[in-house]
Amino acid sequence: MSRSAPAPAAGPAVERGEAERFAVATRRFLERRGKRVPERARADALAAADALEAAAASGDPELLAEASARLDLVWRDQLSLAARKGAVRELFESALLALVVALCARTFVVEAFKIPSSSMVPTVEVGDHLLVSKLAYGLRLPFVNRFLLRWSEPRRGDVVVFANPREPGKDYIKRVIGLPGDVVELRDQVVYVNGVPQPRVPVADLTYDEQAEGGGRWWTETCPAWKETLARGRVDSPRSAVAQALADAYAGAARSGEVTHVVAQCRPARLGEREGPFERVAPGHVFVLGDNRDRSADSRAGGGWQVPLANVKGRATVIFWSWGRSGWAPRGGPAGLRVERLFKRIE
Repeated sequence: MSRSAPAPAAGPAVERGEAERFAVATRRFLERRGKRVPERARADALAAADALEAAAASGDPELLAEASARLDLVWRDQLSLAARKGAVRELFESALLALVVALCARTFVVEAFKIPSSSMVPTVEVGDHLLVSKLAYGLRLPFVNRFLLRWSEPRRGDVVVFANPREPGKDYIKRVIGLPGDVVELRDQVVYVNGVPQPRVPVADLTYDEQAEGGGRWWTETCPAWKETLARGRVDSPRSAVAQALADAYAGAARSGEVTHVVAQCRPARLGEREGPFERVAPGHVFVLGDNRDRSADSRAGGGWQVPLANVKGRATVIFWSWGRSGWAPRGGPAGLRVERLFKRIE
């Protein structure tokens, strides 16, 4: 922000260097704000600056003090108002620019979301605040579910935020399991894609904090957990149901990459339990599941549903803030900052 240059005190003690700086500051001010200064005031200021520079060059103390006082008077009576108006305008323009940049970033680049439920434990937990990349799959037109440019599609294993097609106005976060053309099924809690099981192995029980809906009381849950691996590539139906054919089909899809994550399975599996097979994923849609499989309202509900790609707002990337029961609370409150979750990547 530009400010008016302070005038040196008039009198014989005025220093030559200080006077020269005062004249230079006046010229710079007029260069930056010349259009906002009346022509008469501009002419008087330039004349006073010329006289001050000439007095400084002459070395005459009385002439220097007189010229300095004249320029100081011009500032007081003619330039100070323009300087104040310019400062206010600069502040307003800076604030407006910051607002426009923030709105553009939120619309096109990144948006923050708060997690209200445990449906994606342990990947994200109640009280986590996420950054969602809105450029992960393309450039979206604001206020409409339409892409201006699209450079990629969600991949199996991506954690996405989307507008729930069954509950308008509500955003959900889930993991992509089925892509267009896939048939998803769960057998004994194991995910099958086109008849090919996605590997998983048991890990230590998972303990996490749960909160009542609407920000009520906290409590602790402990559930069995599994490390699940999803093949990123296209999953072709196996030649047969024998183990080697299933392994070959999975290996072919895994050549395009894999993603591994932990899932919570709070309800014991019943022998021979099956969910699905669900309807084949339609073009332009995905099938999603929560990582907390028994505490998630996802694509299995009501016989199966899918998410239109136009509803996908972006891919969850990182946790930038986390507040929960197990966090650090300086005054011993019921919840606090979970330092260990800050800046955790979402995979």
